[in-house]
Amino acid sequence: MAFFENFTSVIRDKWLDYFRANRTWLEVQMTTTSVRTPEGGRRPSSFLILGVVNALEPKLSNLMVPFYQLNSDEDALIDVLGLNFDPEAVLDNGEVGKTIDASLEGDTPLLSSEPSNIPQNDDAWPPS
Repeated sequence: MAFFENFTSVIRDKWLDYFRANRTWLEVQMTTTSVRTPEGGRRPSSFLILGVVNALEPKLSNLMVPFYQLNSDEDALIDVLGLNFDPEAVLDNGEVGKTIDASLEGDTPLLSSEPSNIPQNDDAWPPS
């Protein structure tokens, strides 16, 4: 049972990392589609969460077939995995400890925080 508790903790941390990194569009998505959580908050749909955590944690895909065979209710799977909580509230209240970085070291982000090489107004465009 310790394996499963540790595993669900890792999945929870990766989900929170993903939510933090994609919060802007997820909040917009949740204005139209969200699920009430037991504590009175809201979260994205079960299908979206299951898709994300399966992509972030490939070992989870080994468990999905037996999970679905036991109970094909996606909301029940979210409960079993410990993901039926409001991620906004957890992140805003700081109720989560240090999380695992979901990205691999050396990955290049799509949008860089480095200054761009776009010429200023006084530079000729296109560069020669």
